[in-house]
Amino acid sequence: MVVKTDYIHPILSCAQSREWEETILGKDSERQWEAMNRAGSALADSLNLDIPECMGKRAPEAALVLVGKGHNGGDAIIALRHILNRFGAMRAFLVFPLGLTGVRPLVRRCLDDLQAAHSSRLSFASLRKGNARSIDSQIRALIGGAQIDLCLDGVLGMQFRPPLRSPVRELVEVVNGMKAIALRAAVDVPSGLGDNSDDLAFKVDFTYATGIAKRPLFEAANRSRTGRIRYLDLGFFDGDVPANTATGVLTGGVLKFRRVSRDSQAHKKTFGHLFVVGGSANMPGAILMTVRAALMSGVGLVTAFVPESIAAEAAAKSPEAMWVALPQNPADGGLALEGMKRVIPLVSRATGWVIGPGMGTGRETEAFIKEILDLSDQPVLLDADALQPSIVSRDWGGRRCVLTPHAGEFIRLSKRSPGDLADPSEVMEFARSHHLTVCLKGSPTRIVQGRSVIHSLYGGPVLSRGGSGDLLAGLVGGRIALPGEDFAKAVCQGVAWHGWAADRLARAKGQVAAKATGILDFL
Repeated sequence: MVVKTDYIHPILSCAQSREWEETILGKDSERQWEAMNRAGSALADSLNLDIPECMGKRAPEAALVLVGKGHNGGDAIIALRHILNRFGAMRAFLVFPLGLTGVRPLVRRCLDDLQAAHSSRLSFASLRKGNARSIDSQIRALIGGAQIDLCLDGVLGMQFRPPLRSPVRELVEVVNGMKAIALRAAVDVPSGLGDNSDDLAFKVDFTYATGIAKRPLFEAANRSRTGRIRYLDLGFFDGDVPANTATGVLTGGVLKFRRVSRDSQAHKKTFGHLFVVGGSANMPGAILMTVRAALMSGVGLVTAFVPESIAAEAAAKSPEAMWVALPQNPADGGLALEGMKRVIPLVSRATGWVIGPGMGTGRETEAFIKEILDLSDQPVLLDADALQPSIVSRDWGGRRCVLTPHAGEFIRLSKRSPGDLADPSEVMEFARSHHLTVCLKGSPTRIVQGRSVIHSLYGGPVLSRGGSGDLLAGLVGGRIALPGEDFAKAVCQGVAWHGWAADRLARAKGQVAAKATGILDFL
């Protein structure tokens, strides 16, 4: 069956992608030219956003662009023209490892436009076959002493069939060995990867999948060779999409809710009431971060149930939430079972739950979680210390539940080996057998529900710090608590929004000197 959606696009093999492009563009050179210009423009726009994360406020001085004979090379040339328009002092060195004589007509057209706009800032080289040493000398002769800040690979793309042949293999070896390049990017697919990949591939920081997200980018064997993946939507799936596609990527459409006006007669109860349960005397910060994120998720009301020793300080820091102080276990500072007497009268008000952040793993805390889960049938998110086999293995009876583990938590929870995480079918089997949704945090984050695996390509290394998962729990929890919201879509909204804001944090602050809570400033 053909599936339509406004926020998920399919992941296809390179062979399927070629077939789909044929159905969209056919043999019409003007339609191909239009698509190439959309791809090049989108690539430049995305690069212009990612350059500050890698270089700060320093403008790039020089680009090394590797151009093949096919349309990938044309995409790279068009992107370069736009980038040179933005950075007026930048120079560019273009390398044609397969020569200029055989380039496709549209690539030649791209090159003519580039030369007409920026001829004085361009230098060219067509490589002569040789070993890596001779290729290295040709590259050095081309760039002289210039500092290369950006290297863009537009050589092979999805048409690749192994093995990498000379002189492309030697070129890849040489450029991979150039240590001072600030940002390395591939157009569509890094040269050397494909439905069948070589043991050598162009080394990248980013891969910009143009029009279609290609399956080799998401295979476990290639995970360390793709860098961060960006999906550039060119409108190839504005109508139908190929049938029987169980894997997909989130698109910008998942964040449309941020640009929709709310009903003028709405009030706070219109947007739901999220209950957050967690915290302990030993870990008071996690629950506070979850609540702070939930308050910005769009949910109308947030009530947090926390141990009495942290309630007053938390309320002072986030007075927008309602804080319910509960008795705590003196042994571990977690929630005591007697606190259920305060929770039970309020349960009917909840439209969604987040359980686990900073909660601790004591026996009494575990019993507390199980009792809460028996009291309500509203959507629930389990995170952190609530991710225990004895809790997750319950009969959910059709109740909507999402888990948000990182890799280590999922291994503990599922009793699988680290190697199993590389295979999406293992995560799918776990999610199906327990009748719940798994949001497996990582690079990329995978949302697994039923027989589908959806990838969120938003976010990056700036999220590799304590607290980012607590914020994610609050955002996703707030979205699933919205009355009438589609559960699967709400999970995707929270995941994408979290990563989208993290990208903007990294572009403004860099990847190092940033706090997890800085994400809140970019939502």
